[in-house]
Amino acid sequence: MSQVEAPADAQSIEVNGRIVNPSEHYARDARNTDHIILTVEDTLNDDQKAQLQKLQVEFLEDLGNGNILCRYHPADLKPLRGLKFVKQVDVYRNLYKIPAVLLALIDELKGTAEFETQSYPMDVMPHQEVTDLEALADSVAEIAQADRSQIRVTSNQIRLEVPLGKLEAIAADDRVRILEEVVTPVLLDDQAKHIVSAPIHIQGDSEFRGKGQTIAVFDSGFDLGSVEDCHPAFTGKVQKLIPVGRASDMNRTESQRVDDPKGHGTHVCGTIVGQEIKTSQGSVGGVAQDANLVISSLEKADGDLISVAPLKALYEVPYKTYGARVHSNSWGDGLGIGRRQRPYGKAAADIDEFVRNNPDALICFSAGNNNLYMNEREPSDTQLPSIGSQAAAKNCLTVGASGSTRTVEDPKNGKVDWLDPDQICPVSSRGPTAEKRIKPDVVAPGFNIFSAHSRHPRAKTFSGAEATSESYPEVLWKIRSGTSHATPLVSGCIAILCEVLQSKGCQNPPAALLKALMINGADKLPSVDIAAQGFGRINLQSSVSILQAPPVMAKDINSPSLSPLGGSLIGSPLRQGDKVEFSLAPAPFSDGIELKITMVYNDLSGSAIQNNLNFSVTDSVTGEIKHGGISEDAIDKQNNVEQVVWSPAPQVPVTVRVIAQKNFPGSEQDFVLAWSVSASYGGSNKDDV
Repeated sequence: MSQVEAPADAQSIEVNGRIVNPSEHYARDARNTDHIILTVEDTLNDDQKAQLQKLQVEFLEDLGNGNILCRYHPADLKPLRGLKFVKQVDVYRNLYKIPAVLLALIDELKGTAEFETQSYPMDVMPHQEVTDLEALADSVAEIAQADRSQIRVTSNQIRLEVPLGKLEAIAADDRVRILEEVVTPVLLDDQAKHIVSAPIHIQGDSEFRGKGQTIAVFDSGFDLGSVEDCHPAFTGKVQKLIPVGRASDMNRTESQRVDDPKGHGTHVCGTIVGQEIKTSQGSVGGVAQDANLVISSLEKADGDLISVAPLKALYEVPYKTYGARVHSNSWGDGLGIGRRQRPYGKAAADIDEFVRNNPDALICFSAGNNNLYMNEREPSDTQLPSIGSQAAAKNCLTVGASGSTRTVEDPKNGKVDWLDPDQICPVSSRGPTAEKRIKPDVVAPGFNIFSAHSRHPRAKTFSGAEATSESYPEVLWKIRSGTSHATPLVSGCIAILCEVLQSKGCQNPPAALLKALMINGADKLPSVDIAAQGFGRINLQSSVSILQAPPVMAKDINSPSLSPLGGSLIGSPLRQGDKVEFSLAPAPFSDGIELKITMVYNDLSGSAIQNNLNFSVTDSVTGEIKHGGISEDAIDKQNNVEQVVWSPAPQVPVTVRVIAQKNFPGSEQDFVLAWSVSASYGGSNKDDV
């Protein structure tokens, strides 16, 4: 590819962790590709977008930092480079298609026999406009010298096994957008619900326990694979069992295609809806005991989990057929080959797209248990981030694991196993994501969690501490730890929030509202950094307290019903440049009271923020401004969850402002806000632990 001199102020381009300096590589033209990266001086206005479209530019994805991936047919780049608002234009280079996480392994193995002969499962993702994936698969099979019959083609990706030495040749096809390693998903392996204040009573009303809510669980399987013949903790609580991993195994009975030899899925389900039963370890039960479950079994015949692609196929049936609006996922990809943090990829994009298209579906995902593995690979005084893959999705609620008040004594040596409820489980994956986005969103107790144990014969090999019941002597409850067991706790709490919202007239609450309520109500754990806890440990009571009044619609923001003590707002869709602002006038407060406001919105899919909303709070007297995001002093362009905490709470009115700073061409962006005025969390009372 011939080169020309780049502009003097050209900026380096980073895509998928690969960096190109235009002063060293800057294409003369685009004769060999229909895909370019357009770098703009500032956010494009509508006139500039129209001018580019007139020049045959088709916007595909905002890559962040002013870089936009575009489709562009002409070979001549001069018309674009001559525009005053365009800083530089270069081609979408083949090296961008092989992410840095793969490049590290390629560099390590290059020159070895394994490099050319050892095959790894890979996904080939095409550009958006590519429709004939069968033809692309034919080309990929020829390049990779692979058996075409073993290559799987779906609506938006091609999956095959291929040696690393063939990747550069595959990336040279202009139809290819990116190559991603396929990692076999893994499972991410009472008193916990009291730590998060569940279930809930409101002003003397009956208890809220998730009545009328259906929660979808995606896990290993369920008990013996029967809705009727099940562990007594689940009597009447399971609506449907869906085979996924063993769906096509006709050598198994219907029950054997959904049962739970590992016990993981049964434990997760018990944390959500398990009936309260008195056991030898005290009373054990789920968070939302009046809710129903739809359970999808992901375990294959070989014991591994199936890698579902695209992920929307996994979520659509529980959502459309059974009305499940809360989706609980206690699984995810590990660190993969090379044991490196995995970036935002196709799985995360699938989640973001599903939630964006189904805005009342809230997908909860375990953050992962990779913290110790990551730091074993690279010993350091600094804790390294390890959250990635599905948990890096912008529109899901990512859950890390914290400690619990439950102590367990090993009868063999008398050792007591306990983790301070204000600490983070050592295995819980840390953020930020590879894209520098705040994750996890929240944490919840995930240590020493007792729940129902599968009655499958092979599940007996699990050696965790156990509980028995005089009422049901044939079954067990066992203890597990990890983000797998924090996530169902959060999912159950969300089901209760849905029930509370419906009791106040909000019959179809947006997922962004539920997410904002959970995050705004969370307690920030003392002496724990944001990379480990996100916005804090969930507190259902605090989240429900925000709902003393029903959510306010954007058209009513100036009504007297806007409570300064706590409330929520469902914002109307904004176009670029639109603004929403309103005033909160808090009453005088005592010391130790803070004002907390959280904004959440469901962005378009893409590793960078596609639609950027800026959120700020301004003191009406001093003019002091606090911005939502990583730094309260700077505008955040990386997160679709932003929060302002003002402590002590201002004694004068504040102006809350949301501005649509950047919208992807042709799109609008709605949002929600949740706010509260309450005492900041000072830590648990150790005397009560």
